Amino acid sequence: MPESVAYPGVPGSFSWEAARQLFSGKTLTGFGTFEQAARAVALGETDYGVLPVENSFAGVVLATYTLLERLPLFIVGEALLPVRHMLLGVKGATMEGLRSISSHPQAIAQCDSFLAGLKGVRLLPSANTAISARDVAEAGDPACGAIASAAAAELYGLQVLRSGIQTVQSNTTRFLVVSRREEPLGQPDKATVVFRVRHEVGALVRVLSSFAESGLNMTHIESRPLPQTPFEYFFSADFVGQMDSRSLRSAMDRAREFCLELRIMGIYPQARLKGTEEKSS
Repeated sequence: MPESVAYPGVPGSFSWEAARQLFSGKTLTGFGTFEQAARAVALGETDYGVLPVENSFAGVVLATYTLLERLPLFIVGEALLPVRHMLLGVKGATMEGLRSISSHPQAIAQCDSFLAGLKGVRLLPSANTAISARDVAEAGDPACGAIASAAAAELYGLQVLRSGIQTVQSNTTRFLVVSRREEPLGQPDKATVVFRVRHEVGALVRVLSSFAESGLNMTHIESRPLPQTPFEYFFSADFVGQMDSRSLRSAMDRAREFCLELRIMGIYPQARLKGTEEKSS
């Protein structure tokens, strides 16, 4: 059967654009929330899911990390998508006439400098950028605006009131590809590991050193509190390097001695922005 891919939102969302980039020609299915998209993969309704996990300006998307910890899913790939935000309105809308702007909280955070300069405009968080654009189009109210992509403007017949309103022009979002099957989408050179360390002095340093001694370089680490245990933390970390079974097994064996829990969320090919391949070669 043809492969199918879940993503949060509707056509025109940045997750939709990332899914199109990764799975050209495949069947793409939008879901109302991150959790619905992830569960569709876990339940076998779709083969893959594409979820945003980190933005270069606004930081991590905790909801995605939480879902990966709760659901039986593996990370099998990733994508980096440059994100340009547009302020959209219905035909005839003006900047001066706007009274509300809706979008996903991450998109609002990524446009904080521009939005701080607006007076008398309410900011309304929504489930998705493209859903905001669709809702503004359906309402037909020139006082309502949305922050979304240029593709969303075209799909829903909206006009661009301001383009490129993100605070950082190099704004980029990282997306993960998840699957029920532990089969990377290409030659893996990156791994994501989650762990809890023992209550010992230097335990975290020893865990990270275990991976370094096996030739793996840490590129990201994130700590999150354990809801059921106040002031205790769960870590997730990304490592790049040679992901052969011997190197990875050696790193895991060394680290396990200092952990209460340790597991691999996935090994997969590292994504690179277009243009960086030439610079690094």
